[in-house]
Amino acid sequence: MHINYLSISLVAFLMSACTQKNTTSTQETADSVTLTGNKEVSNRADMQEITATDTSIDQGKQWLENIFKTKNSDRYFPDYNVEEKLCTKQFQEFIADSGELYSASNLTDEEYPAAEKRYKDKWSKIYPIEEREMWLFGRGNGDIGELQKLEISKLKDHIYRVFIDYGEGIKTQNEVSLVLEKGHYKIDYCKTEFID
Repeated sequence: MHINYLSISLVAFLMSACTQKNTTSTQETADSVTLTGNKEVSNRADMQEITATDTSIDQGKQWLENIFKTKNSDRYFPDYNVEEKLCTKQFQEFIADSGELYSASNLTDEEYPAAEKRYKDKWSKIYPIEEREMWLFGRGNGDIGELQKLEISKLKDHIYRVFIDYGEGIKTQNEVSLVLEKGHYKIDYCKTEFID
Protein backbone atom coordinates (compact mmCIF):
# COMPACT_ATOMS: atom_id res chain seq x y z
CA MET A 1 0.00 0.00 0.00
CA HIS A 2 2.83 2.32 0.82
CA ILE A 3 4.32 1.73 -2.66
CA ASN A 4 1.00 2.45 -4.41
CA TYR A 5 0.61 5.76 -2.54
CA LEU A 6 4.16 6.72 -3.51
CA SER A 7 3.50 5.72 -7.14
CA ILE A 8 0.28 7.70 -7.28
CA SER A 9 1.99 10.77 -5.75
CA LEU A 10 4.84 10.50 -8.24
CA VAL A 11 2.45 10.21 -11.20
CA ALA A 12 0.42 13.18 -9.95
CA PHE A 13 3.58 15.23 -9.49
CA LEU A 14 4.83 14.40 -13.00
CA MET A 15 1.45 15.22 -14.56
CA SER A 16 1.37 18.51 -12.71
CA ALA A 17 4.88 19.38 -13.87
CA CYS A 18 4.04 18.50 -17.48
CA THR A 19 0.89 20.59 -17.41
CA GLN A 20 2.76 23.55 -15.92
CA LYS A 21 5.59 23.20 -18.44
CA ASN A 22 3.07 22.99 -21.28
CA THR A 23 1.27 26.15 -20.09
CA THR A 24 4.57 28.03 -19.89
CA SER A 25 5.60 26.79 -23.31
CA THR A 26 2.27 27.86 -24.81
CA GLN A 27 2.62 31.36 -23.29
CA GLU A 28 6.20 31.71 -24.59
CA THR A 29 5.00 30.70 -28.05
CA ALA A 30 2.18 33.26 -27.92
CA ASP A 31 4.65 35.97 -26.87
CA SER A 32 7.27 35.16 -29.48
CA VAL A 33 5.23 34.26 -32.57
CA THR A 34 2.66 36.66 -33.89
CA LEU A 35 1.09 36.62 -37.31
CA THR A 36 0.87 39.88 -39.23
CA GLY A 37 -0.90 39.25 -42.50
CA ASN A 38 0.85 36.14 -43.80
CA LYS A 39 4.20 36.88 -42.19
CA GLU A 40 5.43 35.07 -39.10
CA VAL A 41 7.25 37.26 -36.62
CA SER A 42 9.69 35.75 -34.14
CA ASN A 43 9.93 38.63 -31.64
CA ARG A 44 8.27 41.93 -30.73
CA ALA A 45 10.94 44.11 -32.37
CA ASP A 46 10.42 42.35 -35.69
CA MET A 47 6.66 42.72 -35.27
CA GLN A 48 6.97 46.50 -34.81
CA GLU A 49 9.23 46.76 -37.85
CA ILE A 50 6.85 44.80 -40.05
CA THR A 51 3.87 46.78 -38.79
CA ALA A 52 5.67 50.04 -39.63
CA THR A 53 6.83 48.93 -43.07
CA ASP A 54 3.62 47.15 -44.08
CA THR A 55 1.32 50.06 -43.20
CA SER A 56 -0.50 50.86 -46.38
CA ILE A 57 -2.37 53.85 -44.95
CA ASP A 58 -0.48 57.13 -45.04
CA GLN A 59 -2.04 58.97 -42.11
CA GLY A 60 -0.75 62.40 -43.18
CA LYS A 61 -2.23 62.00 -46.66
CA GLN A 62 -5.47 60.69 -45.19
CA TRP A 63 -5.66 63.72 -42.86
CA LEU A 64 -5.16 66.08 -45.82
CA GLU A 65 -7.82 64.26 -47.85
CA ASN A 66 -10.26 64.55 -44.95
CA ILE A 67 -9.86 68.34 -44.97
CA PHE A 68 -11.75 68.40 -48.28
CA LYS A 69 -14.45 65.79 -47.51
CA THR A 70 -18.07 66.46 -46.70
CA LYS A 71 -21.09 64.13 -46.66
CA ASN A 72 -21.67 64.86 -50.34
CA SER A 73 -18.21 65.44 -51.79
CA ASP A 74 -14.54 64.44 -51.64
CA ARG A 75 -13.48 67.75 -53.22
CA TYR A 76 -15.03 70.54 -51.18
CA PHE A 77 -12.93 73.39 -49.88
CA PRO A 78 -13.21 73.71 -46.10
CA ASP A 79 -14.98 76.50 -44.28
CA TYR A 80 -13.88 80.10 -44.29
CA ASN A 81 -10.96 80.83 -41.90
CA VAL A 82 -9.63 77.27 -42.00
CA GLU A 83 -6.20 78.39 -40.82
CA GLU A 84 -7.36 78.39 -37.19
CA LYS A 85 -8.35 74.72 -37.38
CA LEU A 86 -5.66 73.36 -39.68
CA CYS A 87 -2.43 75.30 -39.05
CA THR A 88 0.07 75.62 -36.25
CA LYS A 89 -0.23 78.85 -34.24
CA GLN A 90 3.11 80.00 -35.66
CA PHE A 91 2.04 79.48 -39.27
CA GLN A 92 -1.31 81.17 -38.59
CA GLU A 93 0.55 84.21 -37.30
CA PHE A 94 2.82 84.21 -40.36
CA ILE A 95 -0.22 84.12 -42.68
CA ALA A 96 -1.90 86.96 -40.75
CA ASP A 97 1.25 89.08 -40.84
CA SER A 98 1.65 88.58 -44.60
CA GLY A 99 -2.00 89.54 -45.03
CA GLU A 100 -1.45 92.82 -43.19
CA LEU A 101 1.30 93.75 -45.63
CA TYR A 102 0.34 92.27 -48.97
CA SER A 103 -3.45 92.37 -49.01
CA ALA A 104 -5.73 95.32 -48.34
CA SER A 105 -3.78 97.12 -45.65
CA ASN A 106 -4.41 99.98 -43.27
CA LEU A 107 -0.73 100.95 -43.36
CA THR A 108 0.17 104.35 -44.74
CA ASP A 109 2.93 104.75 -47.31
CA GLU A 110 5.17 106.04 -44.53
CA GLU A 111 4.43 103.09 -42.19
CA TYR A 112 4.75 100.38 -44.83
CA PRO A 113 8.60 100.13 -45.16
CA ALA A 114 9.12 99.78 -41.40
CA ALA A 115 6.30 97.20 -41.13
CA GLU A 116 7.76 95.18 -44.01
CA LYS A 117 11.21 95.25 -42.40
CA ARG A 118 9.75 94.01 -39.08
CA TYR A 119 7.91 91.25 -40.95
CA LYS A 120 11.03 90.07 -42.78
CA ASP A 121 13.19 90.26 -39.64
CA LYS A 122 10.62 88.25 -37.70
CA TRP A 123 9.94 85.50 -40.25
CA SER A 124 12.86 85.15 -42.68
CA LYS A 125 14.69 82.61 -40.50
CA ILE A 126 11.53 80.51 -40.05
CA TYR A 127 9.64 80.61 -43.36
CA PRO A 128 10.47 81.61 -46.93
CA ILE A 129 9.35 85.20 -47.48
CA GLU A 130 7.07 85.84 -50.43
CA GLU A 131 5.85 89.34 -51.05
CA ARG A 132 2.20 88.37 -51.44
CA GLU A 133 -0.74 87.07 -49.43
CA MET A 134 -0.17 83.61 -47.99
CA TRP A 135 -3.73 82.26 -47.63
CA LEU A 136 -3.79 78.48 -47.29
CA PHE A 137 -3.80 76.64 -50.65
CA GLY A 138 -3.93 80.00 -52.46
CA ARG A 139 -7.64 80.27 -51.84
CA GLY A 140 -7.82 84.02 -51.42
CA ASN A 141 -9.99 85.45 -48.73
CA GLY A 142 -13.37 84.07 -49.66
CA ASP A 143 -15.54 80.97 -49.83
CA ILE A 144 -14.70 78.41 -52.51
CA GLY A 145 -17.06 75.43 -52.40
CA GLU A 146 -16.79 72.50 -54.81
CA LEU A 147 -13.40 71.97 -56.44
CA GLN A 148 -12.99 70.86 -60.04
CA LYS A 149 -10.05 68.61 -59.21
CA LEU A 150 -8.02 67.64 -56.14
CA GLU A 151 -4.89 65.46 -56.11
CA ILE A 152 -2.74 64.74 -53.07
CA SER A 153 0.56 62.88 -53.24
CA LYS A 154 3.38 62.27 -50.78
CA LEU A 155 6.75 63.81 -51.62
CA LYS A 156 8.59 62.60 -48.51
CA ASP A 157 7.95 62.20 -44.79
CA HIS A 158 5.43 64.83 -43.65
CA ILE A 159 5.61 66.74 -46.98
CA TYR A 160 2.83 66.47 -49.56
CA ARG A 161 1.88 67.97 -52.91
CA VAL A 162 -1.71 69.19 -53.11
CA PHE A 163 -2.96 70.13 -56.58
CA ILE A 164 -6.24 72.07 -56.65
CA ASP A 165 -8.28 73.17 -59.65
CA TYR A 166 -10.70 75.76 -58.33
CA GLY A 167 -12.38 76.19 -61.71
CA GLU A 168 -12.52 79.28 -63.88
CA GLY A 169 -8.83 78.81 -64.77
CA ILE A 170 -7.53 79.07 -61.19
CA LYS A 171 -5.21 76.19 -60.24
CA THR A 172 -2.64 75.86 -57.49
CA GLN A 173 0.20 73.48 -56.75
CA ASN A 174 0.89 73.42 -53.01
CA GLU A 175 3.75 71.88 -51.08
CA VAL A 176 2.41 71.24 -47.60
CA SER A 177 4.52 70.48 -44.51
CA LEU A 178 2.77 68.67 -41.66
CA VAL A 179 3.78 68.40 -38.02
CA LEU A 180 2.25 66.52 -35.12
CA GLU A 181 0.93 68.62 -32.23
CA LYS A 182 -0.45 66.68 -29.27
CA GLY A 183 -1.09 63.68 -31.50
CA HIS A 184 -2.88 65.65 -34.23
CA TYR A 185 -1.62 66.82 -37.62
CA LYS A 186 -1.26 70.52 -38.31
CA ILE A 187 0.01 72.40 -41.34
CA ASP A 188 3.24 74.23 -40.52
CA TYR A 189 3.90 75.59 -43.99
CA CYS A 190 2.21 75.68 -47.36
CA LYS A 191 4.13 76.89 -50.41
CA THR A 192 1.62 77.80 -53.10
CA GLU A 193 2.24 78.30 -56.80
CA PHE A 194 -0.49 79.41 -59.20
CA ILE A 195 -0.26 77.42 -62.43
CA ASP A 196 -1.82 77.64 -65.87
